[in-house]
Amino acid sequence: MKSYYLLSHLAKTHNVHLVTFHHGGPPTQEQRDAIARIGVHLTAIPLHPITAGAACVRSAVTDLPLEIAFYTRPDFQAAVDRILAEHTVDLAISFFMRTAEYVRAKPGLRRILIAEDCRLEYQTRSVASSTSALQRLVRKWEVAKLSRYEPAVMSDFDCTTFVSQQDIDAMRRQRDDLPYALVTNGVRTDEFQYVDQQEQRSGILFAGKLDVLANILAARWIVDDILPMVRATVPEAFLSIVGAHPTHEVQRMAASAADQKVRLEANVPNMVPYLHGHAVFLHPHRGGSGIQNKVLEAMSAGCVVVTTPSGIQGIDAVHGEHCLIGTTSEELARHVTWLLQHPQERSAMGQAARQLMEETHTWQHVYDQIDHVIDRVLAPGEHHGQLRV
Repeated sequence: MKSYYLLSHLAKTHNVHLVTFHHGGPPTQEQRDAIARIGVHLTAIPLHPITAGAACVRSAVTDLPLEIAFYTRPDFQAAVDRILAEHTVDLAISFFMRTAEYVRAKPGLRRILIAEDCRLEYQTRSVASSTSALQRLVRKWEVAKLSRYEPAVMSDFDCTTFVSQQDIDAMRRQRDDLPYALVTNGVRTDEFQYVDQQEQRSGILFAGKLDVLANILAARWIVDDILPMVRATVPEAFLSIVGAHPTHEVQRMAASAADQKVRLEANVPNMVPYLHGHAVFLHPHRGGSGIQNKVLEAMSAGCVVVTTPSGIQGIDAVHGEHCLIGTTSEELARHVTWLLQHPQERSAMGQAARQLMEETHTWQHVYDQIDHVIDRVLAPGEHHGQLRV
């Protein structure tokens, strides 16, 4: 989502070439037309999971972490080299560190890395939350690799951007001498419109891609631990689990908890009605880094958020003013219970959260941040309408 909005913004005044991987079949004509309509020249490279997975063996004999080796393909490099040879490129922007390899060593080319999060911080936190010995082993391998690779890559870029100050601080603990900048994530406040009507809202909402392990674990945490404590005080409380591609595990979990009023809503076309209909958006986030887009959307739509410290990372929200924050099952259950019982307080918190989104997380705010980074990287007078990126 963020890459699309940034491409749309840059293409309004610049000549933009996009090189991207695609999984499965090639982009449809509808998808190609959508990219063409925003004025971007598209080169799409297939990524075959088996071939890419086999290439990860290079991690054993190179400095590449597994997550970088997987995405380092010669046909992608050839496409980048062709564009650099055929056009005068003023600036290269790598979106995610996995694309940094393709431009990091190009002489005379100015470069921005949109890293989004500190990967060493992410993998370090994820080690503790891993549910199997194999997961922990792989993540520890990545931690060892990233501790050397991540700062080395960023030293080859003129500026690296992150979505939160916490990620910048984590990166500074590795290399404090490199240029970093904050470019947050945005939310379409016109699409995720604010609706108060707290007296008409009810229940608890959990949302996310339901084939992602972190979301499955969070849903399990709610169903097994948090929801029973809430229903002990508010018996009518119900939980809606809403998201795409629920695994069999998620389906079984929801079915077995039907007597606890757990509802599964799979592959819904639009999240907005659910954000408008529920009283509390519960997001018990563990580990990880970066910023949670689903929290931005809930805040924009007036669905009051209960989350953990990592769940609110990158958002300048204040506990008790814009949301409620807890770390244990007991704390999170207590926050949810209180909000379900106090619609007027929910209204005030929802209004404050919406105002925060309008002030700090509109896409125009993000555009201003990336424009400032480009101005910093390019010499005065070179940030103009014919810039090629």
